[in-house]
Amino acid sequence: MKRERIRRRTLLSTAAGALAAGAVVPQSAHAADDAQEQLTDYAGHTTDDGRSVTVTSVTGQRLRLTAYGDQIVRVRAARAGESFLPDTHYEMVQPRSHSAMRGSLHVRATEDTVEFRTAATDGPRVVLRKKPLRLEFYARDTGALLAKEDAGHGITWSGPDHTVAAEAFAPPQADERFLKAGHGVLGRTPRLDRTGDTVSHNYSGAVENPDNQAPAIVPFYLSSKGYGVFFNTTFDTTFSFGGSGGYGFHADGHDAGGARPQLDYFLINGPRFAQLLDRYTQLTGRPRLPQRSIFGLQMSDKNFADVSDQDWWREKVTRHRAAGFPFDHQVNDNRWREGSGSWSGSWFEFSRERWPDPAGYQKWAAGNGVTVTLDYNRNNTNEMAGWKGGPPPGYSFAVADLAGVKENNAVPDWSNRDTRAWVWKVFWGKALDPALEYPGDGLWIDEVDDLGAIPYTAKTADGRTWSEDRNAYFLNLHKGVGEEGWDPAGAGHIGPGKRPWTWCRGATAGQQRYGHYWTGDIDSTYDEMRNQIRGMQTAGLGGFPYANIDGGGFGHGEVISDAFYRNWPVGWSSLAPIWRPHGTASTKDKGKRASRWPLDQSPQAQADFARFGQLRYSLMPYVYTLAHQAATGMPMARAMVIDHQDRPQAYTHDLQYMWGPSLLVAPVTSEGGEQHIWLPAGAHWYDFWTDEKHTGSDSEDLSHTASTGETPLFVRAGAILPKYPYAQSTAYLTKRQLEMDVYAGADGVFDVVEDDGVTEAYRSGRQTSVTRLTFTDASTRAVIAHPKGSYEGAPDARRFLVRFHGLASPVGMRVDGGGTLPAFTSEAAALLSDKGAGCVWDAEAKVLSVVTPEIRMAKGGGRAVTVEPSGAPYPRVGGGTVHQAEAARLDSAFVIGSRHPGYTGTGYAEFTGTSAAGSTLAWTVTVPAVGEKRLLVRYANGGDADRPMDVDVNGTKVATLAMPPTGGWDTWATASFTADLPQGENVTVRAALTRSAGANIDSLTLL
Repeated sequence: MKRERIRRRTLLSTAAGALAAGAVVPQSAHAADDAQEQLTDYAGHTTDDGRSVTVTSVTGQRLRLTAYGDQIVRVRAARAGESFLPDTHYEMVQPRSHSAMRGSLHVRATEDTVEFRTAATDGPRVVLRKKPLRLEFYARDTGALLAKEDAGHGITWSGPDHTVAAEAFAPPQADERFLKAGHGVLGRTPRLDRTGDTVSHNYSGAVENPDNQAPAIVPFYLSSKGYGVFFNTTFDTTFSFGGSGGYGFHADGHDAGGARPQLDYFLINGPRFAQLLDRYTQLTGRPRLPQRSIFGLQMSDKNFADVSDQDWWREKVTRHRAAGFPFDHQVNDNRWREGSGSWSGSWFEFSRERWPDPAGYQKWAAGNGVTVTLDYNRNNTNEMAGWKGGPPPGYSFAVADLAGVKENNAVPDWSNRDTRAWVWKVFWGKALDPALEYPGDGLWIDEVDDLGAIPYTAKTADGRTWSEDRNAYFLNLHKGVGEEGWDPAGAGHIGPGKRPWTWCRGATAGQQRYGHYWTGDIDSTYDEMRNQIRGMQTAGLGGFPYANIDGGGFGHGEVISDAFYRNWPVGWSSLAPIWRPHGTASTKDKGKRASRWPLDQSPQAQADFARFGQLRYSLMPYVYTLAHQAATGMPMARAMVIDHQDRPQAYTHDLQYMWGPSLLVAPVTSEGGEQHIWLPAGAHWYDFWTDEKHTGSDSEDLSHTASTGETPLFVRAGAILPKYPYAQSTAYLTKRQLEMDVYAGADGVFDVVEDDGVTEAYRSGRQTSVTRLTFTDASTRAVIAHPKGSYEGAPDARRFLVRFHGLASPVGMRVDGGGTLPAFTSEAAALLSDKGAGCVWDAEAKVLSVVTPEIRMAKGGGRAVTVEPSGAPYPRVGGGTVHQAEAARLDSAFVIGSRHPGYTGTGYAEFTGTSAAGSTLAWTVTVPAVGEKRLLVRYANGGDADRPMDVDVNGTKVATLAMPPTGGWDTWATASFTADLPQGENVTVRAALTRSAGANIDSLTLL
């Protein structure tokens, strides 16, 4: 009979796949089960260690309340004769939090109640009614009710053998709204506001269903009333947020034998959502900050599964960069592995055929600003060195329990510490040991979410049932790779010298302190895109701020349209935490458009990709600061509700989000049509692309006609956007020039966080710098502070470039009280002037740029430079017109480069060293009047001999430039000449090599 009941529940959980995707169900699953046991009346209470109080009922049940700091109260209930589980039984809560987050409970008993409060005057207050035992939660400072248990139910145990533990609250308040953290399978979230819904996000129970991938199992929700609840159990959970399902939550043990679920939850007080997220991640662990390169562009070889190898990668990245596109992180999918190089029949080890020289490749990657992820597929586990099947001393489950599992000879049990140690030994010995000098900065752990066919009754190595352990499967895996594998400083581990980037298909709460996740093999449709935008936000609400999504969708072999490519892999993905275009269509079968690489796309898609690439990489100090903030619980992509918790519009506008505090992103999720974008009232908003200003409104949306490849982007007045000069790798970004775009209309402040970008040294706080940028609107004054703190590689001097947006007209500007700066035609012209300082007015965009001289940096904070009006009128414009080399026509001897800093614009023409004399680059320039002009060519020559070039104008030779050595490729010089130029808008100035070696060319200036 018991087995039949288990089978019935298995079928029910198969149907619950819809729940995992976010469907609504009519009532809690336990409602129609066997008779319930409820907490009865109060018998007495005891106080333990000043932070816990245990209440006993007249029938021997126990209720324990514990303070975790001043803003969190833990609630546990045990049946008569049952012991509370140890604090560390479930490791979703960071184990050290149980002792580190100490608090105190003040207790006051009356005839009818026992009242508990923490030490904080703004903390929670808990009232326990005695007859029967029922809990009520209040905000102590305001007296406002947060939630209270249903008088008729409260905490109950029901179902066969009482394996359903539930908490039932009274109906939610009329205006209360709920957000459920995490998401269902494949990252799909139908809406952000789950009020009235019943939601289950659990490891899939469906058999043979490849769509049940990548749930983010986070049993945590937030209420608009200013509190959150984290349910501390790895049994399957269901949450009901009003409606026909009532308000409450329960855990189901599926009558599987072994331990039964206990009612164990943490009520977290806010009242603001940002505070809830901070406190939640204090409890479960701070998200793990990856290397800075992870926030650059990531690309994979998935579309080239028949040809990719180490030579292909080197050539592909080189050609991609040569065209001016950025690139940082290489994601290897199958082909790098020994064996078949396919999904099956290949294992975690460099292929001797396709990767014969991984050490040589790593040397190239390190020199070219490239980091590397290596993948592992669960189905090939048995092919890996030292694998042992079966339960302990093996690394798997009992054979009988795997009968319904695909590839059932390769199923690791991550609850087994020996299994975790074994897999790390393979990762270390085959790739990650620094002594090998192989590439390996990240681990992609695939298909660990497809074991739904294991019966709930199966025993795991830690002595539990699969019913209890399956939701912890992802967490156990990441603990093995992170805490036990990567992190220790001793032999056989990597330690603090390099941050890990470990991601798998699915997540468990608490996993964020070790590694990350991605949302699996998703569809390539606009419906999917909308689900993923919401899923990205709900992941961030649950401690996973670095949402990792296949840009454009996995696609199941489909080739996506040009418009779709421009809207998702380019437009939205470039403004998401991780930018990783990835799909499965084969270029061998379907042509180059099956690729997700921009060079294989249409000219317009390439132009869009370059534009968004320049945006993301120039904004890297902003993006990377957001990544640091995310490591304290604040998502990089903030749901509108985080900043606007009390506004109804924030709960309905869930296809837009805040990219940090300053930028509002509204991705285009159709092939055109009208978008309704909410710009919150109380602020003016600038269209990022045009600088057009809009007034925020809570009564009327902005009606916007969507345009392919556009991605509407708005900037809040008072925003400060820090930038670096664009470069094609985060490794190339120079910190010697910090830029600051400020948007008039309100005061603003932004703290730029910088570190070495690779090591764990930032964790101590002693290897990080914080540079405060301040803008005062009334005086149009920008103040940049010296950095507080330092780190290895921090610049000792900096030039600053401040852009003031939204000014009515230009005014004279000064730096540190000096004289009025001269005016130039462009920022490049100011940078190349004698003093390297000046100002520029863009009359069309209404943007005033100010370039400061280079300034020596101190390390203790304090004012470094002030940029403000001088009181004089804007001066007459002087200087020359600068034409960038990256915008010139280049032949095969030159590519667009950015690895050597000090250039102006977005790069320079880099000599490749592969072409003979006669190779050229040519500018088309406008000459307003005929006559003799002085021209300057800015170049770098790191060689030991001259690298001359002939220059002609409209085909007539006018000069030979010697281009002598400059002392290094990072050192720039100017070669000048005079020439008679004709008047016209299409005058060609061409420079041609006279030898087989050439200099790098930054720009041509006409004076």
